[in-house]
Amino acid sequence: MKFLEHDIINHRYIIFQRIKICFVVLICIISLPLSGLSKRSPDVLTYLPIQVNANNNFEVAPGIDALTIPLKRVGNLFLIDAIVDNQIGNLIFDTGAMGLVLNKTYYRNHVVMDSQASNGINGAISNVNFITINQLEFSDLTFKNTKADLTDLGHIENRRKVKILGLLGLTLIKDFEIIIDVNNNQLQLFRIDKKGNRFNTTEKSFQADITQPIQSVNNVIFIRGTIGGKRLNFCMDTGSETNVISNRSSKEVLNTITITRRSSLQGSGSKKSEVFYGTMNNFVYNNKELTGMETIITNLDGLCDAYGVQIDGVLGFDFLEKGTVCINLYKKQLGICFLKTEKK
Repeated sequence: MKFLEHDIINHRYIIFQRIKICFVVLICIISLPLSGLSKRSPDVLTYLPIQVNANNNFEVAPGIDALTIPLKRVGNLFLIDAIVDNQIGNLIFDTGAMGLVLNKTYYRNHVVMDSQASNGINGAISNVNFITINQLEFSDLTFKNTKADLTDLGHIENRRKVKILGLLGLTLIKDFEIIIDVNNNQLQLFRIDKKGNRFNTTEKSFQADITQPIQSVNNVIFIRGTIGGKRLNFCMDTGSETNVISNRSSKEVLNTITITRRSSLQGSGSKKSEVFYGTMNNFVYNNKELTGMETIITNLDGLCDAYGVQIDGVLGFDFLEKGTVCINLYKKQLGICFLKTEKK
């Protein structure tokens, strides 16, 4: 039974690798300039390696229970200065990634611990490699002998003109209360115990306007929201520069979105699919309506299979900029303190 479960997990992981590549192709296509429209060019970096790939063997500088880490913005992606096995560069802070995902451009000479090939969603072969790095450093944190997934992130570097070492997911920082403040470009981390309580009780606690239970799958966060009166399940993803809505959503949901343009997606194979770009007008989070968020409408069946969870959409930058977000994975809670300009 264990072998069967492992095979299913690996199958989901490899499918997700191909889906991620197609998402990048999709975003590149729909971000092409259209007559009369001027849009930023967003990336959707949703990524879920199912295999556990972080052992959380970390060290923190003595006497430090709280960290404030600057987030550098490239477009609406958030970068953290890091050193990974003597390579200096940037990690994309990506809550859609489970742990650490590295760019094979810089780590192709590392010993591959495991490798597997499989047909992807367009029939193309995908190679998935797993390696172990000796040391990862960012801010005052040091991780030793950490497992990482190895993939090609060259397309992100080429578009953003910045050195990308990889993606940093929540698994590596799950032992902290995590506060994401994209409006001030910073990430705050507070050491917590196994009950989710801060080590340093003298620190001012986070004051949320709304606190909601979350579902966590391999430390990837899912929250509930409502559109058109329908309750939906969303992945919260700091690696997504725009929101995404499933094209399988009900008419009540889709009719609330103002379509601004459409395009076709062709991945590695010959199959094409139509995608829409628009504005989400009626998203309600715990009785608070959030309007004017940009979104893509496309098929999310592959993501549902990869996560093993029904996904109705992805919440990215347009959601995060509404305020400051606090995540506590031990308490399975997410809190939001909205910007003062937001109507409560």
